[in-house]
Amino acid sequence: MHLRVLIHRLRAGGAIAIAMASLACASDAGGPDRSQGFSSLVALSAARLDLSRQVALTKWDTHQPVADPPGDPREQEVIAAASREASGRGLPEELATAFFADQIEASKLVQFALMAHWRREGQAPIEPRADLRSELRPALDRLRTQFIDQLIAIQPRRERADCRERLADATARHADAHGLSPLFAIALDRGLARVCAEGPDPLR
Repeated sequence: MHLRVLIHRLRAGGAIAIAMASLACASDAGGPDRSQGFSSLVALSAARLDLSRQVALTKWDTHQPVADPPGDPREQEVIAAASREASGRGLPEELATAFFADQIEASKLVQFALMAHWRREGQAPIEPRADLRSELRPALDRLRTQFIDQLIAIQPRRERADCRERLADATARHADAHGLSPLFAIALDRGLARVCAEGPDPLR
């Protein structure tokens, strides 16, 4: 699917603030480019974090906690749905389970940090809000197939010895090109912690 179509769908009527730059397939950062194959996956992860910021705003307004309340099946349903779709397309179910669990943890990281900052400031930013149930969650769900597309595309690169180096380069290039804050750069790393198959990752 063309990225412009994805952007249109993610906007959910114009209420969701997603920077088009977050969906760029490659950055303009200088130096040797070792990021080949991972730029689109990184960009999608950054787009998901943009949505996480909107989720934090709606939860702030409605006094909801970042984490789902005990017994709420939403998180496990999201992971299970992704695993089923991935398995049906030939992607290892364990990879999809780990990847989408990490994406959720990255989202929580952003939400916790932002809401703590707003609490210290005494207010959240004054800007348009999106509805959590009717706009944000459907937008997050629509990213699922795009993520699976990218995970399938990078399968051969996951086993390479230089996978982590290339993924780190792609992440750094995206962060530099789009001026990501340290929080969002760290969250990007957290969400991509189990993409590569080679060696232990301390972010796990």
